Amino acid sequence: MIRSRLPHSPRPLAAPALLSALLATCGLAHAADGASFGIGADYSRGDYGTGLDTGILSIPVSARVRSGNWTFGASVPWLRVSGDPNVLPTTGPVDNLNPLGRGRDGLLGGGSSEDADGGLQRGTASGIGDVTLAATYAVPTGSALGVELGASAKIATADEDKGLGTGANDYGVSVGLHRDFDGTMLFGGVGHTWLGDSTWIDVDSVVGGNLGVSRQAGRGRLGAMLEHRSASAEGLDDRRDAVGFYTLPTDAGGSVQVYAGRGLSDGSPDWSAGISIRSGF
Repeated sequence: MIRSRLPHSPRPLAAPALLSALLATCGLAHAADGASFGIGADYSRGDYGTGLDTGILSIPVSARVRSGNWTFGASVPWLRVSGDPNVLPTTGPVDNLNPLGRGRDGLLGGGSSEDADGGLQRGTASGIGDVTLAATYAVPTGSALGVELGASAKIATADEDKGLGTGANDYGVSVGLHRDFDGTMLFGGVGHTWLGDSTWIDVDSVVGGNLGVSRQAGRGRLGAMLEHRSASAEGLDDRRDAVGFYTLPTDAGGSVQVYAGRGLSDGSPDWSAGISIRSGF
């Protein structure tokens, strides 16, 4: 679509740094140790500069455990993707040479968005996405400044022949900062992700960052954020997005978050929106 610990990411394409920054906005920095489970729904749509719209529906389920300064999380989405076979969930636009990609019917010559007759290729597929594992450590600073160090791994469980993933594992690290000023939270972060190459997809490592602000609004927090992420391959566009969100805490350490985003470059979807619900016990 991000305190001291890692929260639910608002969007599937979010970089690791975005995760720690959104965590700071939830107002849960001093949440008690324990476990929680979450479910969400996210939809994004755009042409990513290809001339053909791609819609991505993601329904992630997740689990998270807090213990002291550590937070550990795991998530996996169910995906439905319709559109250009060169646009993949999480990664975004790539040069996908897989002849079995969405809408290609096993024909060689992948990487182009045109079929044999010169028309735009289009396909629809659904299934389980990649598993994401994450760990975050809240650094004791002895001050009002919050610092979080994060590490993540994306395990290639999605079907690359359906165009639901790259077929390779990714690994990332991030640093997030936040500070409250009389009820106004400023937050930001940077991250680096090493994207894995697969048989059909050659990608580069990416760097990303975000900067945002949130404010107490009723029982919850209302906020906005800008996010940037470098392109996954030479010749493709960087990703830039603006996101607005509202997070409402619930009983038992849970939360409900709604958000909407607008793409600011061809590397982003034109728009996205979603909801996430988390319950602790």
